[in-house]
Amino acid sequence: MTTEALQDATGGTDDTAELDAQLQDCVAQGTVTPTRARYAVNAPMLDMWADAHGDPNRVYREAAAAEAAGRSGVIAPPTMIQAWTMPQLPALAATLSQVPGYAPYLGPNGDETGEAKETAPPNPAAAVHRLLTAHGYAARAATHCRQEYHREAELGDHLVCETVLSSVSPRKKTALGAGYFVTTRMTFRDQLDRDVATVDWTVLCFRTPPAPAPTASASDAAPAAQPAAAQAEPAAPTPASGRSCRPLAKAPQVGDRTPVTTIPITPTFVIATAFATQDFYAAHHDADWTRGSLGRTGIFTNILSTTALVGGVVTDWGGPAARLLEVDLRLLAPNHTGDTLTLEGEVTAVDGDVATLSVKGLNSLGPHVLATAKARIPVQD
Repeated sequence: MTTEALQDATGGTDDTAELDAQLQDCVAQGTVTPTRARYAVNAPMLDMWADAHGDPNRVYREAAAAEAAGRSGVIAPPTMIQAWTMPQLPALAATLSQVPGYAPYLGPNGDETGEAKETAPPNPAAAVHRLLTAHGYAARAATHCRQEYHREAELGDHLVCETVLSSVSPRKKTALGAGYFVTTRMTFRDQLDRDVATVDWTVLCFRTPPAPAPTASASDAAPAAQPAAAQAEPAAPTPASGRSCRPLAKAPQVGDRTPVTTIPITPTFVIATAFATQDFYAAHHDADWTRGSLGRTGIFTNILSTTALVGGVVTDWGGPAARLLEVDLRLLAPNHTGDTLTLEGEVTAVDGDVATLSVKGLNSLGPHVLATAKARIPVQD
């Protein structure tokens, strides 16, 4: 569900003119909002992330494997970059009256910058989310993410994220409901002020259309739900046990395809990956809230996990020495529990040792993600 799929749209009308002006005033401020990660890059969080996503790349866990792949030690998955500065669950709970269950612009402790409130500069992104929620655009759906990686974060690195509100679209009429696309740019640096990554992040803030009232005949005729073994979650929670990460045997060529990755979208997978990416938005763990507040059939995967899976398609294929340079993706159909996601990539360009791949993910509703990824792929003997 995203930008291309959702922008069958109209701009703001007379009744939104005042809100539109307030939103553009926030963009014009251009204020940088710093957020310091609560924790340095650490092994427990790396293990949790790799376990939840079923990522077999040992450079995220073992120093010897990382050194054999040309690193000085264990590295953090590049696609994990946003997890280090996401707010904690208590912080999100405290913001429910402002932005229900969604506040990636907050510091880890729930304040707007990670600093004391009396010294905090204005936070235009927070102001935009509050304005939109106050005007009824309270639901959230991440739609687009472009991550560019400048260096790999290592164990012990302590990251700071500087966020700038890039743009707010005119009001759009989308398949999810009328809303606004809000884009922020996040720049991540380490404790030595070295650039680590740049992230452009777009979220749709929308009004959920009212659910149609059930008819008496439909409710009377519906048989009582019966437990069924086919509806139960599989006992084994491992999301992608067939994945492997081995050195590439030959130089990449245009037309090369990656192995197919198949992911059962179980409740375990949705919740584990959301929490491993530190995303506590209720739509990724609370089925009752998601049905009641968003009108969805149940919980669904988050964009951070989809980014991790897209990056994994590339590094599983390219091997432990592969270095991700960029992942640019758009979300379309959601991954609800009970579905299956199938991912595959194809090399579309090669420039020296840098390969560009097109990655597509499909589920029963159609395309879930369309992505482009770039990686440096040294071929090992």
